[in-house]
Amino acid sequence: MKPNTVSPKTWAVLLAACLLAALRHAAAAGALTLDDYFAQALTRSEVVATQSELIRQAEERYRQANAALLPTLNGIASYTWLDKGATDTVSNPTRQPHARLTATQPLFRGFREFASLRQTQALVDAQSDDYRNARAQLFKDVAQNFYDVLTLEQELRNLDEQIDQYRQREKELSDRVRIGRSRPGETLTVQSTISTLRAQIEQRKAELNAAREVLAFLSGLPASTPLRDTEVMPADPGALDAYLARVELRPDLKAAQQRLAAAQENISVARGAHLPSLDLNANRYLERAGSLENVDWDVQLALTVPLYAGGSVQSRVREAQSQSTQAELSVSQVQRQAEQEIRSLHQSVVLDRSQLAALEMATDAARKNYQAQQRDYRLGLVTNLDVLQALTVFQENQRALDRARYTAKLNYLRLQAAAVRRPALPEETTP
Repeated sequence: MKPNTVSPKTWAVLLAACLLAALRHAAAAGALTLDDYFAQALTRSEVVATQSELIRQAEERYRQANAALLPTLNGIASYTWLDKGATDTVSNPTRQPHARLTATQPLFRGFREFASLRQTQALVDAQSDDYRNARAQLFKDVAQNFYDVLTLEQELRNLDEQIDQYRQREKELSDRVRIGRSRPGETLTVQSTISTLRAQIEQRKAELNAAREVLAFLSGLPASTPLRDTEVMPADPGALDAYLARVELRPDLKAAQQRLAAAQENISVARGAHLPSLDLNANRYLERAGSLENVDWDVQLALTVPLYAGGSVQSRVREAQSQSTQAELSVSQVQRQAEQEIRSLHQSVVLDRSQLAALEMATDAARKNYQAQQRDYRLGLVTNLDVLQALTVFQENQRALDRARYTAKLNYLRLQAAAVRRPALPEETTP
């Protein structure tokens, strides 16, 4: 008996399969996941970087407000020339050099300096929440583009597969035309359908190129960078109440609440202008002329009582109260919009799962029907039109199923983002 040997042709096939598997593995290893894409987009986003700078500006305004509680020290120097007609040149010499150090310590300003501190701190916190909200919005944009690209690529694969099936159908019909079992018009019908599918491919390629350019813009990577979908939808998205309970964690709502707190503190700042202020002033004289030449220092306690300012103070109070009411309305609007967004997305996710189950059943049934129509056509039981219609229904169901799968994942990710469960990457330290 001859020993078992492998033919060179078999070795070539095995080697080609191994190389193809290796290439696919390498491509998958270098492909971009959603989290990878988001991390790249974070480093490129001018919107997120702008929010970082706004945080720095708010922090500096807090430091400026805190400086109002601290003493100030100034150096003052002057040189005065008097008319020679002065009668008392001892107490009022015609040349008067003057230099002193002046220190001022605010003691009481109607508590408005403390209200101003609380106000600026609330605005710092609001800017930090705006930064997190910008990251969340960027994640939504990235997820949308990520699945747009994957959907269009899958659409192109499905169209190519559909053309291959029509080509097989065309070949079978051509053979039947040669032996007189089919009419030439049946072949022309298939060729027309193939041309229509090719036109659809060109349209999808244009859409894919546009989506790829968005990917390059957001990530800074080449537009041809491959993508890899690693997201998994759970069997149960969870109860709606669990998502609604996280509304208070949303950065857009927290930012609105912080701005409301700042607006309320602004009322205290405005009202503080009605109250008296008390300052402690001290001077250390380095050089002076005249009768006070030998006086080296003085200390002054200054009390200022506002009596009348033309109604401007009360007007600023009313303005601050109106701004507080406006901020309160903004908080209510943001909260209602957040709850509505979560409710809508949760319903979409639930319906997506039902749609996927229905499309899977419809696609399986359409595939079996197409196979049955093919067998019946060869037996002369159905017409070519019946077969083409079955093929079209099968392919349309398959394409709808693939689109629905990506749409379901995208809606689930949007729901996670709306409930502050994504982005999944760790929060960066806010600058």
